[in-house]
Amino acid sequence: MRVEEGFLDCYGYSLPYRFGSPDGGSKVALVLCHGSTLRGMEHELIKFLFENLSSRWPVLAFDIPGFGRAPRVVVEEVDDYLFYRPPLAAVEKANELTGLKAVLIGHSMGGRISLQAASRDGGRLVAGVITLAGLYELPTDPDRMLLLLEDFARFVKVDFKIPLRSLAQQVSKLNPTRRAIESLKVHLLAIEAGREQYGFMRATRYELFRAARCPKTLVLVGGADHKFKGCHGLLLELITNWLEARFGR
Repeated sequence: MRVEEGFLDCYGYSLPYRFGSPDGGSKVALVLCHGSTLRGMEHELIKFLFENLSSRWPVLAFDIPGFGRAPRVVVEEVDDYLFYRPPLAAVEKANELTGLKAVLIGHSMGGRISLQAASRDGGRLVAGVITLAGLYELPTDPDRMLLLLEDFARFVKVDFKIPLRSLAQQVSKLNPTRRAIESLKVHLLAIEAGREQYGFMRATRYELFRAARCPKTLVLVGGADHKFKGCHGLLLELITNWLEARFGR
């Protein structure tokens, strides 16, 4: 297996990536999208998945702007906050490296932005999506969305060039995850945590899954928390079995 590191271009950002590939042929590549963590692709779950999946499939992990070793994110418009462009850029890089379509695998926020990216790609380079505690709607109440943005601003490397209240109103009106899931055409695997601690995720995940019209599978891991602590091995087994059943090795 070979492993390389580099930078991919994304709308003016230079984003660090890590790419691992097995010696044999594969039918799809995998792109890992981390959640809302300053560790970026160094988060323990993403590292675990990279190390174990890259022995069988080509895998690309990367840092989203504002996280990990990526530059600060500048939010000038609503699309900058929705973050669907970095996964699309990562899919382009994976295709450049492998010539293959990709399955996006996203944890938490990474799952939400993977759904948005896949719905915009339209099946061109994205073959499927796996969300890990990432099937949720952002608040549709502007006041609740504002609280989420204020919390985001406290720990992410971010410069807001748009008033937070205006951004909250735009995001809550867009309802981006609902729009993405309703237009998704590729295979979806949603793996949810039975001990999910975020109420807004518990409250919206099942309705979102019902709204999907694509080929879909939902798995509830009863003993898992939001980070799937202690369940990484089971998570790997679920992902591997689904990938093999849908796409082969």
